[in-house]
Amino acid sequence: MQKIKSKSFVLIIPILIFSGIFFYIYSLIITTFKFDVSKNKSSRTTNYSYVISSSDKKILSKLSRKFEINNCKNKIPPFLKHAFISSEDKIFYKHNGIDLKSIARAIFQNIRSGYVKEGGSTITQQLARILYLNNDLSIQRKIKEIFISLILEFRYDKNQILKIYLNNIYLGSGAYGVNEASQVYFGKLIEELTLSEIALIAGLAPAPSFYSPYQNVELAIKNRNKVLESMYLDGYISLANKNKAIEERINLNYQTADNFLDDKLLINFILEETDKRIENIEDYKFLRIKTSINKDWQEKAQNISRYAGPKELEFALLSIESKTGLIRTMITSKNPSINEYNRVTSNIRPLGSTFKVIPYAAALIEGIKLSDKFEDLPTCWESYCPKNFSEDYKGSVSLIESFKSSSNIVPISITKKIGLKNIINLANSFGLGYEQKFKEFLSLAIGSYGDNLLNITNVYSAINNNGKIQSPSILEKIESFNNQTIWENKSIPKKILDLKVNKKINKLLEKSVKEGTSKAASIKGKKIYGKTGTSDGNRDLWFIGSLDNLTTGIWIGYDDNKESKLSSGNAAYLWKKFIAEIFKIPIKK
Repeated sequence: MQKIKSKSFVLIIPILIFSGIFFYIYSLIITTFKFDVSKNKSSRTTNYSYVISSSDKKILSKLSRKFEINNCKNKIPPFLKHAFISSEDKIFYKHNGIDLKSIARAIFQNIRSGYVKEGGSTITQQLARILYLNNDLSIQRKIKEIFISLILEFRYDKNQILKIYLNNIYLGSGAYGVNEASQVYFGKLIEELTLSEIALIAGLAPAPSFYSPYQNVELAIKNRNKVLESMYLDGYISLANKNKAIEERINLNYQTADNFLDDKLLINFILEETDKRIENIEDYKFLRIKTSINKDWQEKAQNISRYAGPKELEFALLSIESKTGLIRTMITSKNPSINEYNRVTSNIRPLGSTFKVIPYAAALIEGIKLSDKFEDLPTCWESYCPKNFSEDYKGSVSLIESFKSSSNIVPISITKKIGLKNIINLANSFGLGYEQKFKEFLSLAIGSYGDNLLNITNVYSAINNNGKIQSPSILEKIESFNNQTIWENKSIPKKILDLKVNKKINKLLEKSVKEGTSKAASIKGKKIYGKTGTSDGNRDLWFIGSLDNLTTGIWIGYDDNKESKLSSGNAAYLWKKFIAEIFKIPIKK
């Protein structure tokens, strides 16, 4: 009996080991087949190639679309395909996912050196590592890589595997895929790359940071020449082509006269807006996107953002051409190249006193005059007892004087008299109260509710446009590859305010800048219409102002909503600094 039990125990061990191996392989197969390449985190999908230009025809960005995996008509340019095959996997079209000779050579080298020195990976193995694994040099990872490579070869044909690889391989400087590498290093579409440039990009694959032309251009060129030599020996290029490519001077993107904007958030916003304007975006493989951005103003504003207080303090700026609604400048952060949050469109923060223009406009619509008197004294409405800034009260004061001093008591009195529903309806007609729905609380009158910089700036832009509101747009025109117009901005303004009422509001705004709380924005000899705003604890600092046909809004604050030691006067001063720069107005420092 004991012998039978011993034999059973001996049989159980290999069964358990076999079962474990089976389930391990099964889970790898299921994981690989379920994996959606299009949703891979390093694969930033572009449905079309594009060239984005500024309003003055300067190129802001260029990017080729990624290769379409299931579209056999979308072919990889021959030089690009052969450069990677020649340098990374010469027998790519012959193996089934793994190269046994390379693996054996790698094992021998690793045993000889005493550590994992060489991988012997095919392009398919590299793809398995990119999509499913990491770069750990271990036996376990290598086994997984081999299994996944065999499955990939079963699931996709060779050209599909190469496309997925070229779409996802990391090539340094934030570039995932050859389309982004083409943009980052040369500012070109893939089809515009020369043989020399293709070879340099292919040469980055083994170690993008080490071979980066931005870090060591001589080493990058040396590796480029190795790729070209390999392509020549493999019969992919002629001797004349090789020599011509070796002699070609490398002109990196930062060396060109017309540098691109290093602002991913802005470019993404432009592309999102483009997608909204075209019904069947899949019908287009190339778009020329003309934006309303003034590149010179954009760069000036970005430089000014660095003056906005401590390092952690963030900054956003938006300029709208009032008559057309076109966005001329959009700064989303002090550091847009590394930032991933759009503070112009996504940042919903208390508007503070910038909102007060709404109850005052409502008062003027109701027939209240600028000279009419209100009591600016400590007041309670049931349990709500707001205070003026620094607890400074003016007593009996005119409507225009109360706005100039940014009273909190008067706009609440106005709101109580007119009714919260009327204030909300007017704010809604200006485009406010949709990001954060307004409720009937008196604190609404002094900006306790939040909205974004885009919407509040557009309110002031409408006032600057004689009470007519435009739908703000960053796009002027979208064209196809052959310059055929697909969409063109033909915005029609909507009248919100009567001209007489609007003129009175402008008097309030002008007085605020000339003599009141917004004085830090004043420029000698210029009529400026604007208003500062501050939330509790100086957490949000605003200034929205108009000069001529341009309305510009600025927001300053911490992302974690902590208090600041600055004031809205800092936002007003930065507004003045920006306006003085773009209009070349001398101001005292």
